[in-house]
Amino acid sequence: MKTTLFPALLLSVSWCLSQPAESKEPKKSSQGIPSEAPKKAQPPAAKPGGTTMDVRTFLIGTKWSWRNVNAGVPERECVFMADGTFRHPHFVAKFTVKDPHTVVLTKKGGKAVLTFDTDYKNFEALDFTQLRITGSKL
Repeated sequence: MKTTLFPALLLSVSWCLSQPAESKEPKKSSQGIPSEAPKKAQPPAAKPGGTTMDVRTFLIGTKWSWRNVNAGVPERECVFMADGTFRHPHFVAKFTVKDPHTVVLTKKGGKAVLTFDTDYKNFEALDFTQLRITGSKL
């Protein structure tokens, strides 16, 4: 009995090893189209929806210029961060979306209020010392 089981077992193992391993990729239909098409990443919205959360989501990661109109200094590049901060080369402030076109920046020295245009391409502000600031999306 042992002599007949061993060759059968050996034959079974040899057959299993000769079969190709199953791929982890999605199976293709007969037309060569995967059964599940990969999802494409959505491009960022050109402008946010109407809620403050939409505006916050839109602003996170966007880069803006910051120009002190009266000082005549070069524009500075700023960014809204996911941790709720607004990063400028000379300061960091917490940002809060007050309404769909108004963002308040708060830091130890006071508050600045940014008012965005309807297309969210530009803003005007009064900074922490009440100087006029303009900005545009980069």
